Formats: sequence, C-alpha cells, structure tokens
Amino acid sequence: MPERGKATDALATDALATGARVTHPDFGEGVVLGLVRGGRVARVEFDRMTGTPWDIPIIELHQIGEPGVEPEPEPEPKPEPKPEPEPGPEPEPEPEPEPEPEPEPEPEPEPTPEPEPDLDERWARQAIEALRLGVVPAHHLETYTVGRDAELAVVRRDLQAPEACTAAGAGWAAGGAAGGLRILLGDYGTGKTHTLELIARIALEKGYLVGRATMDSRETLPSHPRRIYHQLARGLRYPGAPDRQAGLAPLLTAAARDGDRVLRWAGRAARRDPPSGVAHAAHPYLGPALMYHAALAGEPGARSQTLHERLLDWIEGAEVASNRELNRDLQLTTGLRARLWALQDHRTVTHLYTLLLGGIACLAREVGHAGLVVLIDEAEFYSALRGPDRVLSRVLFQTLAAASLPTEDLRFDPATLPRGGHASHRRLSHRFAEDQPLHTVLALTHDPEGREMLEGVVRADRFLELHPFDTAAFVALSERTLALYRRAGLDLAPGVELAPLLATVMEACHSRGLIENPRQALKFVTEVVDVARLRPDRVKPLLAELKQRFITQGPQR
Repeated sequence: MPERGKATDALATDALATGARVTHPDFGEGVVLGLVRGGRVARVEFDRMTGTPWDIPIIELHQIGEPGVEPEPEPEPKPEPKPEPEPGPEPEPEPEPEPEPEPEPEPEPEPTPEPEPDLDERWARQAIEALRLGVVPAHHLETYTVGRDAELAVVRRDLQAPEACTAAGAGWAAGGAAGGLRILLGDYGTGKTHTLELIARIALEKGYLVGRATMDSRETLPSHPRRIYHQLARGLRYPGAPDRQAGLAPLLTAAARDGDRVLRWAGRAARRDPPSGVAHAAHPYLGPALMYHAALAGEPGARSQTLHERLLDWIEGAEVASNRELNRDLQLTTGLRARLWALQDHRTVTHLYTLLLGGIACLAREVGHAGLVVLIDEAEFYSALRGPDRVLSRVLFQTLAAASLPTEDLRFDPATLPRGGHASHRRLSHRFAEDQPLHTVLALTHDPEGREMLEGVVRADRFLELHPFDTAAFVALSERTLALYRRAGLDLAPGVELAPLLATVMEACHSRGLIENPRQALKFVTEVVDVARLRPDRVKPLLAELKQRFITQGPQR
C-alpha cells in the first residue's frame, strides 16, 4: 500500500493518545478512541469503517503527526521604524518612467494524485509480496490453491453441523460427539501452513471460532501446555472478522448479555434443568471470568478498565503476578465472591487447558457460533525432545485427542491420562461436555518418531496426507499466480502471453525434478515475473531458451 502521510517509525505507548491519527497497513488511516490491555492495544475507528471500532496492537500502527495539536503561527516580523527626514527643502526627483508590466506566467497544472488501489488490489499486492518472501499470505488463498480439493472436502465434511453429519453418516457426529481431530502430514514445502490457513478460512465461513498456535524449540514447546493455550486464546478469530485476532473478550461480552447464562456458568443458578443443548456443569475457569467480566462492564473508571485487562490476561493464559491478588482486587471492586483458580505454567496440568478449550467451544455454541477449531502447526518438534519432555508432549497430544474425539475413536484409555496439580486440580476432567464442538488439526512434517507416537493415539483414518503435486497442478499453480498479479492491477504485470510459456517451462522443470513442491514453484514464478517487470526484453528469450533445452534433452527424474 502506498504510504499515506508521514508516519513515525516506532510507536511507543506513552506517545499514543486518544484522538491520535494513525495508519495501519491493511485498514488505512483512523483515529485512536482509547487504549486497552494496559496500553498494548489501541481501539481505533478507521476512516473506511466508521462506526466500527477495532482493537489493534500498537506495534501494528504508525502515528501520523501529533494528536490534536495545531502548529502555532509564527509571529509576523515588526516593521523597523523609518528614520525621520532632516528638515529643509529637497529637490523634487524627476519622475521615472513606469516599467511595462511583465506577462503573468501561466499556472502550472496541478498534478493529478495517483488513485489509491482499492482494498482487493491492495490485498493482492500484499499476497504477492508475501509469496516473494516465502510467507503464506493472509488473503487470496483461493487464487493460488491447487491440488488440494480432496483434502479440503474432508475438512468441510468434518465441520458440518452435527445434525448434517448424522444425516450423511459422516464426520464426528456419527461417533456421538460434535468435535473432531485430523493430523495433517506432509513433506517440507508441500503447503501444510497454507492448508492450515485454508482450514481456518473454511471454519470461519462455517461459523466457528478459530485459534492457532505454532510450536517451536524455545518458547512454545509441546511439553508446555499453558503456552500453547495462550497462543490459541489470545489469537482467537471470529466469523465476520477473519483477519483480526480478538482474544476472548468478544465471546465473554456476547455471553454476558444473558444474566441467567452468567449465573449458570458460574455455578450460581437455581437448581433446574438447563436449556436444551447446553452443558449441565459450571465451568471452574470461564464461569468466574464471565461473572467478573459482566460486572466490570458496568463499572466506569480507569481502575475497572485495568482490572478488566488483568482478568483477560488471566483467562487467556498470560503470565500474571498472582491470581490471588487479582481475585482480591476483583472482589473489592465488584462486591462479588468468585474464586479464580491458578493457571500456571506447570507441565503436568494439560487437562486444565483442554478443559478450557472445551468450555470455549461450548460457550461459543451457546452464543450462536458453531464451536471452536484449534490449529497447531509444527507439531514435529515432538521428535526433538527427550526424556520427561517427550513424555509430557505425548500427554499433550493424547489429551487434545481425548478432548476432541469420542472414546471409541482413541487408541488408548483416556481414564489413564495423568492429572497433575493440587488435589482440586486433579479432580477436574480433560473434557467439559460430551458433545463439545471442539475440532483439532495438528500439522507436522513427515517424521517417523512423531508419526509412530500419533498412531498410538488415534486410528489411521484420522491422518490426512498432503500428497506431492503432479505436473498439471504445478502448471495450474503458475497460471493462478500470474492471475494474482493481474488482480493486483500493477502497471508492469506480466502479459497474458507469458502464461503458456511459463507453464511449459514449469512442466519441464517438474519432470526433471528441479521443482518438487509448491514453495519452490511459487518462488520460481515470482522470480520470473520480477525479471519480466525489470527486464521485459530478457524474460521471454530466457524462458524460450529453457524450454528448448528441456524439450531437447527430454524429461529426467
């Protein structure tokens, strides 16, 4: 997107005030309505979406000038006093001839401002830049998705409404539960991360909330369940706003509109049968969070806002100084008496975090969503662990499976899952409700150790393998990538005639083993198009030479 205005390079919390004009790379310019989350997030109303404030991390914003400060006009210089003339008569000067007036210069035509690309063009340009950097773009996924129709059909069937699954005899509802689990397997570069994002888009279109976490070897290890839960909860996305990571606040706000629901989830409702289709038990974590969230909504003032941010940090699994101190402050402010249980980074309490995920799925269904879809990428980090870390990682995968699938679909007895923590923690289950609409997708690179472990957790039909592309898929991928350039409306976009020539070279490269996965193909296409844009006189002779060389030598594998 072209730069609009002069933005600062970095945005510090104390430099951003209410009323500040800011710009965002996706949403354009807007005005800051206030700060939340302890100043880490700004509530912004964008010019293109008036009336709809958005909560945006301040690191994604750039400030334009200073808020509400008009530059002071420079004082006009005072005229110097003229010296008084000496007394006495002076000769009158001879009148000078008046100069002929110079012709007025013709006004220069004002430069026509370059029209700003519309939102669709801007997203297409961002997608191209992401492909150039080897990153999965957030937009236009369908434009360059090929060869995955069968896998996505399975996902769509999994995410059908329970009644639809029962009628079709497919999906997880046929097993008696509303959730499900898939394990996405593929070699490096086959598009696992891309497929996960496609699954996220499908889930959002079908009304699910979506949380996503990526494991790594330092911070988000599979042996640390709270850190994985924190990524999932803090990054929750909602139908209608697929690109915004909003966390749990919108879900709690929607649920708090029903007072009976708040009391029921907090365990304060009168003893009577709950409404049809809802869980019977109160939730030990979401119940108090929902009750305090509803109470703080009616409490004005900075203290209540700060307490609300601390409450969200706690229920989303962030590090908090003390849940007891937070509990005391909430009780003093609201007058309510509800206990906040500790959410610590202990590796032996995985069941507490799947209990939370199941509760989020059920609460989402109560307020009108379909449930919760959990996506976990880079699950192969399991094989890098040894000793107790590996054992605890296996417990994580087992507990996620037990929270997502009915018992008959598991290859172990969920009653044997370890439950750590204090005695009160050990009494809690890994599952909130039998019919909780929790779907989990794990993505990992082919790894013998990781696959062997997972085959001991679920049946083989839960695995979804991403098979290598055939030549036709690579040709289609090159054509669709060129279409993305045309969609971006670039002046130097490659011509239509480039597509068949590039497709021929792509086919030859794949047949000789020079291009083996979608990542290599996309990198090749973007590099060729860059040459076409910078040296259009060279790209066609170059491709023609490659085509002649490959066709002459014949395919080799």
